[in-house]
Amino acid sequence: MNKLFLCICLILSTFCVIQPAEARPLDLAKTAQKLLSILGTATYYDVAAGVGSCGEMNSNDDMVVAVNHGQMKNGANPNKNPQCNKKVKIVGKTGKTVQARIVDTCPGCDHGCLDMSSALFKKVCGKLELGVCQIKWNFI
Repeated sequence: MNKLFLCICLILSTFCVIQPAEARPLDLAKTAQKLLSILGTATYYDVAAGVGSCGEMNSNDDMVVAVNHGQMKNGANPNKNPQCNKKVKIVGKTGKTVQARIVDTCPGCDHGCLDMSSALFKKVCGKLELGVCQIKWNFI
């Protein structure tokens, strides 16, 4: 009986084909973006209070951001900073991905942190009353 069972199993095993798990293509762009994302803190400021370090006026309704001084790397003339008018992509508490334009430097912000217009802060973090929220962002 054991030999018969063993023979049946052997014969059946020749007909069984084990399918490997389907390989999913690796999305290198998404993987790279996750690795390059910067973790930091978002705050907001009165963008309309004056000219930013990039030399222009903006309103609190604009989707604009001030980058921390370490990552902004201003030279002798911050108006000519190559970071000025570049874009960043930000994800915060709301889970929405929002793009913003770099228009200023945040001298008091730590590495990885962004200071935002109030309209941008609301889109990224939810409400101004929070004052601060955790973000993930990267230069575009």
